[in-house]
Amino acid sequence: MLKSVLLASAGLLIGAAPPDPGFDAAEVLAKSRAAYAELQSYADSGTVLDETTGFTDRSTFRTLFIRDPRYLLIDYYAIASEYKAGNKVPLDSRIVVWMQNGELETWVSRTASHETYPADGGRQVEALKSASYGTAGMSVLVPSHLYSKSGLASAVQATEEAEADGYDTVNGRRAFRVMGIERWRYPSGQVTGVRPITLWIDAETYLLLKLVEDTPKNYPRGNVSRRIITIHPRANPKLEPSQFRFTVPEA
Repeated sequence: MLKSVLLASAGLLIGAAPPDPGFDAAEVLAKSRAAYAELQSYADSGTVLDETTGFTDRSTFRTLFIRDPRYLLIDYYAIASEYKAGNKVPLDSRIVVWMQNGELETWVSRTASHETYPADGGRQVEALKSASYGTAGMSVLVPSHLYSKSGLASAVQATEEAEADGYDTVNGRRAFRVMGIERWRYPSGQVTGVRPITLWIDAETYLLLKLVEDTPKNYPRGNVSRRIITIHPRANPKLEPSQFRFTVPEA
């Protein structure tokens, strides 16, 4: 008799609808975009882990932003490659992007290159895009939200098929967990960079707390290509212009 009851209960569970995640993913993403657009200032710090088969590249970053006047700072450090065998290879690479009163500058430690992009001329967006590879996407991830009309795009904008996946806790903050597929679509019709993506968005501030771009499904079995970004954001902090100054090191 007990066996029959257990089997019947199992049958009910198998046929039951999945639990309600409690929120609408599209609505959360829309509120997140609106939250960034309303910020007058912003600051964050965080880490990037680029996991590949056998080792992980570890980096840190910080972002500062004031909407008016136009101030921006992105300071990115590539720290080390950490191998599963236990050895660590220092990377010691730094890229800094900073803007004061609308004039954008970039500096790359590896090449000692220092470039300036005036407010006029339309080259600032391209400069942020160009820095994306060396900064693991951090030169566009948050700026694409802060400058929503700039045409910048990050993995968040490339997320399709977004679905609510319940709630989680990230850095002590309650977060919406949204799962989707990252797809980069071009005007030519070409589609690249297709991979699973998961976003964690603060349930109170609607700011991004974490992002995982997972291994593409077409990778050979056992191979890994995963990027994990963890962010500690602050909405509308008090910032001073002096915090955006960067002195290029002497060659």
